[in-house]
Amino acid sequence: MLIAAVFAVYAWGKDIKIVVIPSEATIKVNGSYYGDGSAVLKIKKNDFVSLECSCPGYETLNTRIYGNDDRKTIEVKLKEDMLLKQTTESSVANNFFSVKVNKSLYSDDPTTGKRNSENAWKMAHSVLLKYFDEIMTSDAASGFIQTPWLYKNYVEAGKTLRCRVTIKESNIGGDLTFQIKMASEMAPIQGRSREESFLETNRIMKEFETLISEFQSRLGEK
Repeated sequence: MLIAAVFAVYAWGKDIKIVVIPSEATIKVNGSYYGDGSAVLKIKKNDFVSLECSCPGYETLNTRIYGNDDRKTIEVKLKEDMLLKQTTESSVANNFFSVKVNKSLYSDDPTTGKRNSENAWKMAHSVLLKYFDEIMTSDAASGFIQTPWLYKNYVEAGKTLRCRVTIKESNIGGDLTFQIKMASEMAPIQGRSREESFLETNRIMKEFETLISEFQSRLGEK
């Protein structure tokens, strides 16, 4: 009987309790849901399981737990996702949105039909220069403005984020309208020198949280 008991322990290993901080973290073992906050794993002595712990606002942890681990309880503390804390999510990132320009910022010559939108473009420049040191391309005649990329490194997250703004003039229904796009792309810090490393993201720098509303309040119809 003793031999059988020893063999059973050797074959089936033991129970190992996993405790995760924060307690609302989701635990998956070999891809299957096991619980929230804590779970008991039964692992064969010479085997292992793949453990995944995840929680919104924290970095996902992927590791292995081995059956020959001497610990009865393993505590896992997830790291806060610093990228989420230092950036913000934007539903308009990488999409054009329209601002119908206030009629006080432009005029149409009733005789020639020629439009004078100089004040509207000056206002657009004024808003952009609050967020960017310079404007890369500005051609009011063709109705186009674009800033250079602004780069920011998030060292703890190992990511580089870059943003730029493009403005195009359109005339929806005969009214002066600006189509505005905030492009936002992310890459690993190690790959930031390679253009192909950057991919679109819905995260933008916190500094740009007010840019869209400022365009709407200073350029848009009251």
